[in-house]
This record gives sequence, C-alpha cells and structure tokens, in this order.
Amino acid sequence: MTENIRVVIIDADDDSHRVTKDLLKEIPRVTVAGESLDPSRGYDLVRQVKPTVVILNLYPAIDQALRLAEKITHNTPHVTLFVTSSDKNPETIIMAMRSGAREYLSQPLKREELAAAFNKLRMSSHWMSEGVSDGKVVSVFGAKGGVGTTTIATNLAVTLAEQMKRKVILVDLNLQLGNTALFLNIKPKYSIVDIAENIEDLDPMVLKGVLPRHTSGIYLLSGPSRPERADSIGGSHLDRILTFLRSMFDFVVVDTAHALDELTLKALDESEIILLVFTDDLAAIYNARQCLDVFQRMDYSQDKVKLVMNRGYSNRGFSAKDVKKSINHPVFWKIPNQDYPTVLSSLNQGIPISSFKPNSKVSASFRELAVNLNGHMYGGEEIPREERRRRSFVARLFSKE
Repeated sequence: MTENIRVVIIDADDDSHRVTKDLLKEIPRVTVAGESLDPSRGYDLVRQVKPTVVILNLYPAIDQALRLAEKITHNTPHVTLFVTSSDKNPETIIMAMRSGAREYLSQPLKREELAAAFNKLRMSSHWMSEGVSDGKVVSVFGAKGGVGTTTIATNLAVTLAEQMKRKVILVDLNLQLGNTALFLNIKPKYSIVDIAENIEDLDPMVLKGVLPRHTSGIYLLSGPSRPERADSIGGSHLDRILTFLRSMFDFVVVDTAHALDELTLKALDESEIILLVFTDDLAAIYNARQCLDVFQRMDYSQDKVKLVMNRGYSNRGFSAKDVKKSINHPVFWKIPNQDYPTVLSSLNQGIPISSFKPNSKVSASFRELAVNLNGHMYGGEEIPREERRRRSFVARLFSKE
C-alpha cells in the first residue's frame, strides 16, 4: 500500500481537532482529505470524500458519536475507523469496539501512537495483498485469579505444537506478574516491550532469532522483567504485534491478565476463540457469569466464547447441575481434577504436564482440546461430546497416577 492514506477528521473540540490535524502532517503518506467540527455532518462528509480512515472524537456526546461510528462502519465498510477519547472507562472502550472502531486512541493524542496505528494499517493491508496466511488467536482469560489460566495456556500451546504439528507462539499478556517463562523454565532476553519499541525494524527471521524457543517447538513472547515497563504498552502496540504474529504462526495463544483493561480487551477482541476459565467454587462461577454478560454486550458469539472448567468437579465444589443453572452457558471443556502434588511438581520444574506425565488424564484432556481447536479453526477432526466422555472414562481407567 504505497499510495497516501486519505483521512477525514470529525472532532467537535477545536483544540484536539487542530492537534490531530498537525500530527497527521508529520506522518508520511497521510493526507487530510476532509474535516468537520460538526459531528452531525460527519456521515455525509465521509460518503462524499470516501476516505481510507476516519478519526472520530467521542467528545462531547459519547452516545451520539458512537451511533455515528456504527453508521459509518456499517454503511461504508471500506473505511477504517479510529476512535479517540479522553474517557478510559472499559465500558466506553467496549462500546467503541462494538461500533466497529479498529483503534481506540487516548486523548491527548500522541504522535507515536497515531503513527503506530497507521503503520499497522499499512502492514495489515500489505500482508493481505501478499496473501500471507492469517494465524488464529486464542486468548485464555481467567474468571478470577488462581483458576489455572497460565497452566492451561502453556499446556495448550505446547500440545498444539507437539501433537498437531502447528507453528505456535505463546504470548504472556500479564505484564505485571506473568509466569509463563517460569512454567516453561525459560529465561527470555527480550520481552513484548522490546518488540513494541522496535517493531518497525522487525521481520519474521529477526523475531524468531530473538525470541526463546521451548523444546516443544513453541516460541515465547514474555512480559517485561521490570513490571513498571508495562506502562509503555498500549492497545495500538498490541494490535500491531498480534497482526505481525498472525503472519508467522498458525496459533497465537495469549495468556491474559485477570482484568478487563485496555490490553486484555484488545486481545479478546482480536481473538477467534476466547477460553473463559473457571473452577467450581462460588467466586469463580459468579465471575464467569459476569464475564459472559460483558462479552454478550460486546456482541461476542457463543462460538467465540468457550467456557473451560479447570479441575473438573472436585468433591468440595458445586455439582454439574448447580454450575449449569448458575452460568446458563454450555461448558465447552472440562480439565479433569489432577492430584495437586503432580501438577505442583510439573510447575516447579518448568515442565509441561504433557511431558512430565504424558499418560495422565490431564495430558489426555489437553491433547483432545488441541484436536478440537485445531479442527474447529483449520478443518479436520473434532471430537464429539459423547466421544469426549467415553475417552475421558477410558483415560481415568488407564491413567498411571
């Protein structure tokens, strides 16, 4: 995409309107093709100018601006929408995403973030025109802390690589206190912050050369070693990184944080599949129900959001009937209840359970989960529910605990 990107600015705030226009002048191959201080005229202007990008400020009337955003994205699908606002409320971000916004840029606008958004657009357009394969993003999100999100993300990534022979990268998006490197016994030299800061100079060979590779074949993109560096990563950075990784890997498995912040929302929005992990205790079940309500407001389909119960139905938890009644959403997968010392030893030694104890029922469950996700996204075998139950029973009979 070598031609100029034509932009329409719709911003009722005179100061931010002027700043946006000045910033765009500093970005190569970007042209302001139209502008309006009156949002009520915004749609007609877009239809008249036919830009590549619309930058829409939600100020001063968020509801009115979001209706305009939805109208633009619905009726002019060739237009890419960037929304900007000083409102960092997750609900506002969710509504902007639902309206079709590709970028949510915080006010006051920063040149580097705006430039990154345009570079990401160019990058994705180039890859689409070149026919580069589009990998699948699977985000693993915990209903609360301690439900085993990192364990599931790590073992799923490893199993997809080992059993399905897929090219896989595991992304640790818990930038403050992530543990994926520990679970794989890896000491990364570079983190997601380094990748974000140097993405302009990266190509696939360079990236694979700097990222650590586990013996299973998966690559790891970890969080920063110093948690305070996490503040330098925004949604636009993550958007570009995921686009880059999609071009290189069959599966991008994202271990998210437990908060619906800007980064997590961006990862969830970009995912083909969200595995919502919970356990059979009251707090996890309640939070899972709350998360499902949020995802419904984000217009995520039931096919995108899949419930995963970790640690089966333990003797101390709720029954299957109680869980089904409380959540009112089908449970896609159940990771069986493994004896805790075995799992703890696996984690402490940094060895995935599939390697630490390959004949266990937990390892069998991860293999079947990988088969189903691979078949769902790329075609091929998917294990029906009744067959899953039969295999689970056989695994329990013959597993060597």
